[in-house]
Amino acid sequence: MNQQPFEQYVSPEDAAAFLKVNRLKIIRMARSGSVPAHPLGTGKRRQRRFKLSELDKYAGWYRNKSPARAPMKGM
Repeated sequence: MNQQPFEQYVSPEDAAAFLKVNRLKIIRMARSGSVPAHPLGTGKRRQRRFKLSELDKYAGWYRNKSPARAPMKGM
């Protein structure tokens, strides 16, 4: 069997440091759907967690400034 290694979720602080942006900016970007995020819980105050591999793909797209929209869920 070909199994992928388990990737842990990271906090907004870690995701912000990875993308070199402010913590509040990454949270706003996640709420708007600009960056891939995984919400935890229900209601207005959901926490969001991130996978660095998905953020890396997003950052690569953003650096290249493709005319198409950034790939989102199900990359």
